[in-house]
Amino acid sequence: MSNVEMRVNGAFYGGWKTIRIERGIEQIAGTFELSVTDRWVEQSAVRQINPGQSCQVLIDQAVVITGYVDTVTPQYDKQQHTITVSGRDKTGDLVDCSAIHKSGQWSGRKLDQIAVDLCQSFGIKVFRNTDVGSAFNPPFSIEESETAFECLERAARMKAVLLVSDGLGNLVLTRAGSGAPVATLTEGENILAARGEFSWKDRYSRYVIKSQGVGSDDFSGPQVAHQQAESRDSAITRYRPLITLAEDQGTGATLSQRAQWERNVRMGRGNRATITVQGWASEGNLWKPNTMVHLRSPMLYADADLLIASVVFMLDEQGTRTELQLVRREAFDLVAGVSLTGKQDKAKKSKSDDWSIGF
Repeated sequence: MSNVEMRVNGAFYGGWKTIRIERGIEQIAGTFELSVTDRWVEQSAVRQINPGQSCQVLIDQAVVITGYVDTVTPQYDKQQHTITVSGRDKTGDLVDCSAIHKSGQWSGRKLDQIAVDLCQSFGIKVFRNTDVGSAFNPPFSIEESETAFECLERAARMKAVLLVSDGLGNLVLTRAGSGAPVATLTEGENILAARGEFSWKDRYSRYVIKSQGVGSDDFSGPQVAHQQAESRDSAITRYRPLITLAEDQGTGATLSQRAQWERNVRMGRGNRATITVQGWASEGNLWKPNTMVHLRSPMLYADADLLIASVVFMLDEQGTRTELQLVRREAFDLVAGVSLTGKQDKAKKSKSDDWSIGF
């Protein structure tokens, strides 16, 4: 059985009754909720945990969360007394706090420099494992009252980049993972429970992207002021249009890619599988978000390589389990301003035509 410890100001705490640790590529900060007794094994004195304290959460001595305690909830009745401690990675402060930096504008700066400038005051280091694209031109500015995360997420979306925590208190600029599946999940073999979700709620029959470009002597008038492109989702059979303003100025070509991205992402995120497996590891390695697995489940209409969008480690009266949320990689694929080859674009169109249900 895996061992979980929490380190607070150099002291280690164990004896967990229930555990829930979540990491994913749809959230910038990992979260934890741990239920503990108020007297730990081999400790004669009660040690108090306070909100705001820095902490680390470790699974088998591997650090999975580095951040702060958000909330402490002590409770008792005639039978028992417990303490529930919850918190997040350091990057959780980016979600809560306002974006502040000098003039609030960057001219000719790349995404990673903007991230460094916004994260520095929070004591968060920034790393990148992907190309973050060109510098922003025209300048990129903080919008009134937005949080640091909202500002960074808006900038990252323009450059096709994901914002994730590495569990060590750092912000990582990355893209959706690829490569060979790290495991195969098979119905009737290593799957404890499975749930599919196939939704039209956030999908549309027609996507129209509008933008205004930068004029020049040879490019002006209506062709600059009223640019637009569109794509269609053939699986949506009733009238459901969506008009979106592009985050950045662009040409017809990049607007077309932006429209295709909007369609593909909504298709991908509209079809999900939640798979529960025994334990917290596969072949000795902890399950990780942003890696690929192969799902083989006739009841979920699935026999495909899928991306792990989130991982939830759980411990309760049912033992140790991991809940994996799986999506098609296209759910986190390219955004506006990042070009596709003709072959890639054609492949995306052919894949998406039958995304009505299943994977």
